[in-house]
Amino acid sequence: MVRLSDKTTTLLKNDILAILYESSLKPMYTSHIAEELRRDNEFVLKLLLELKKERLVKEVTKGKRGEYLARKKWIIPLEARQRMDVI
Repeated sequence: MVRLSDKTTTLLKNDILAILYESSLKPMYTSHIAEELRRDNEFVLKLLLELKKERLVKEVTKGKRGEYLARKKWIIPLEARQRMDVI
């Protein structure tokens, strides 16, 4: 597998944030984000987990009715959205 530079990885993370922000702030599955980026699901999950450590995305584990989801969904948390709106 080809090693990506830090600059490219940062650009991909920014693209993930843009996809989540433009999704009308609705949670999205990892596979849907990967499809938008045209990247592998595992690679996108790795980037999402890095963004989670930076507190830029949040993992959604429960549905609207309180049931646990079998697959992960991602959303931008309120505090990160507020920081993005300021920039």
